[in-house]
Amino acid sequence: MKFERYLTQYDAAILGRLAEQMLRVRELKFNAGEELVDLISSSILLPATVTKPDHVSLFSEVTCSKVGSGETFTVVIVSPEDANQTLAQISILSPIGLALIGRKINSTVEVRLPFGQTETIKIIGIEALSTSTAAVPAA
Repeated sequence: MKFERYLTQYDAAILGRLAEQMLRVRELKFNAGEELVDLISSSILLPATVTKPDHVSLFSEVTCSKVGSGETFTVVIVSPEDANQTLAQISILSPIGLALIGRKINSTVEVRLPFGQTETIKIIGIEALSTSTAAVPAA
């Protein structure tokens, strides 16, 4: 069974711009632009005034558990230019970012890893952050 995805207008606009940029680069063996177009077209777009706080969106802090091991971890979904592995800020274009975006709390999703591997994770918590909260703190 495929779970529904809900995208805010902001997230859909960001993903659309990223897809457009990626589709212009034709030399790549794997172009994530096509995957982004599929993701946007198969999602339910929310009206501009509506947000779904129980769904993962850009600048959401997401707590997940690995199915089978029970190990938990927390990440923040950010734009590619804001990604910072040290701060657990992961790009929306990463495998886990693409798997989580638009999904609701308590969903179980499969993350496609390199070399054909997959990992199953469950979303156990979502907290919406403002873009200023997700930014790297000043030194």
